Amino acid sequence: MKLQSAQLRRMLAAEYVLGTLHGAARRRFERLARADAALRAEQYFWESHLGRLATVVNPVTPAPTVWISLQRRIGSGNTVPLRRPVKEQPKAVPMWRIWAGMAAAAAVVAVVMLSQRGTLPEAPGGPQVAQQAPAPAAPAYVAQLKVPDSTMQWTVSLSPERGQMTVAAAGDYPQLGQHSMELWWISPQGPVAIGLLPVQGKGSMPLPKELTAQGGITLAVSLEPQGGSPTGKPTGPVLTSGPATQAA
Repeated sequence: MKLQSAQLRRMLAAEYVLGTLHGAARRRFERLARADAALRAEQYFWESHLGRLATVVNPVTPAPTVWISLQRRIGSGNTVPLRRPVKEQPKAVPMWRIWAGMAAAAAVVAVVMLSQRGTLPEAPGGPQVAQQAPAPAAPAYVAQLKVPDSTMQWTVSLSPERGQMTVAAAGDYPQLGQHSMELWWISPQGPVAIGLLPVQGKGSMPLPKELTAQGGITLAVSLEPQGGSPTGKPTGPVLTSGPATQAA
């Protein structure tokens, strides 16, 4: 590839510096630039021109409470930042699995028809062994937490046996400002931090290992400095609280 057009050279150099030139095109540009001083000069122009944009943004030093909160959470192992669930792309189902599913369905139909007519056929050498019932699903608990005098609310779903929680946020809390909303489990020994709540969308996080449904589950939300409580206990006002009830 020869870069005779000045406009093309300028566009490719700009895309290279911005990082939008990918794959083979990016490697080809690097190979050509090594042997073309004028092309390297074009690259340097864009690096200098775009690099000045960084000086427009003023640096912001995080508040000391942010680092204290991060260190506490990393050391405790109880909470991790909420993260949005990743949508998985559907995968093609192999043909052998389709045939296996059809065969299994046919077997189920045959068993049902035989059981309705009387008894199941005996296995060779003796009576048929009874099938074990599937294990019951782990109970889930749901809580609705709404902040009074605002539209802010969360739907929280907890599975203590699996140690996992999901939360969906809706509404708005205009007084939030430079603060975070932190979720707490009110244990018999006092509040235990679960994590920072999202103000929009959905997220998930692990539950504290000591959380149990025995005696009921009570949750509370407090207003904390940005990044969460620096002490491991609620420091701001409690915005709302409520029980988590077992889902039907």
